[in-house]
Amino acid sequence: MKILLVSSKYYPEYSGSGFRAHNLYKRLSRKFDISFDVVCNSLIQKKNKIYEYQGVKINKISYPIEIEKFKGILRKFHVFFSMIYEFYFSYKFIKKHNVNKYDLIHTFGNSWSVAFLTFYFYLHKKPILRELVNNMKTPYYPIQFKKIFKIIFKKNNTMMIPISKKLENLCEIQNVKNYWLRPNPINEDKFFFINKNYKQRLRNKLTKFSEKDIVLVHIASFMRQKNHIFILEILKELPTNYKAYLGGPVANSDQERNFQLVQDKIKELNLNERVFLKKGFVENIDEYIKLSDIFLFPTWNEALGTPILEAQACGVPVVANQMEGSSDYWIKDGVGGYLVEKFDVKIWIEKIKLALNISNNILQNNSLNILDKASTTKIDQQYYRILKKLL
Repeated sequence: MKILLVSSKYYPEYSGSGFRAHNLYKRLSRKFDISFDVVCNSLIQKKNKIYEYQGVKINKISYPIEIEKFKGILRKFHVFFSMIYEFYFSYKFIKKHNVNKYDLIHTFGNSWSVAFLTFYFYLHKKPILRELVNNMKTPYYPIQFKKIFKIIFKKNNTMMIPISKKLENLCEIQNVKNYWLRPNPINEDKFFFINKNYKQRLRNKLTKFSEKDIVLVHIASFMRQKNHIFILEILKELPTNYKAYLGGPVANSDQERNFQLVQDKIKELNLNERVFLKKGFVENIDEYIKLSDIFLFPTWNEALGTPILEAQACGVPVVANQMEGSSDYWIKDGVGGYLVEKFDVKIWIEKIKLALNISNNILQNNSLNILDKASTTKIDQQYYRILKKLL
């Protein structure tokens, strides 16, 4: 089975969907008779490039001008020409590699290359699999070609994959013919329940946190919607034995500015000795989750939030912003943590203290339940069945 994987972002430009797409197909190619090629776009590296990552050949198509610098009519001009640019080089790619050598196209994210290659596979009556990875108003993106994509996804050999209940509801409302709700897969070899002794060994290895400290963890890109500064405001009102680890990628100038705001806030609130701040992709996210007592998720506008599943799989309770069809679908109060409806520091502190009292037995049973629904083994088998069905 030969797949064309098309993603709006891919390594080395970080995105959760691109990261998971790569890992998914690395696993599928090991477990099943599957091979894949990658086409991606980029907002950071402004030139076309062919390169390898972990043995995978990647074909990057990127408009060479930073559109973000422009406003008004000039911005519209560059958006139009970026569409022509990505269409042209996507066409060159597929003509060179021959669409008939691919059994199926699988897309992640929203870009002109995703749009063009999806349409091209439709014209050649090839199966199409599309992941819905962000909150959106319509699953038929890009919005400029909504009518065309609505026709495409009425075909039997197409399927959309919403990663949250909210996105599944969108598919139902928008009359998508075939869709499959699935969570982002959790690697059961990394995310699993641990005992307190192992937790302390990880603290000794990675931080200066002691056994007496209560550690709050938040791992996410330094985007405004991830709400790092709110965590600092919570920490300021907690006793001094409460500490925090904040880590995650900084992928562009907006995230760089937000990271600086977080640094400044730490100094302003005099939290230097209580916050472990790390800039960059966290390879061993499982270890930082496992050394914590609470995983905080004050994010807004999130399609799913994979770390809320990973934390529960590790037996770490989550205190999260309540998002309908997203966090409220995966976190049950008093079982996997607690949900909070408002960004009110006092309420969050109350929920954190309640989460600390959830028994080990409840957390362990919840860990098993999460892995039963979202482990890589289970999700990969379902993917393979769907790929075969579409073919």
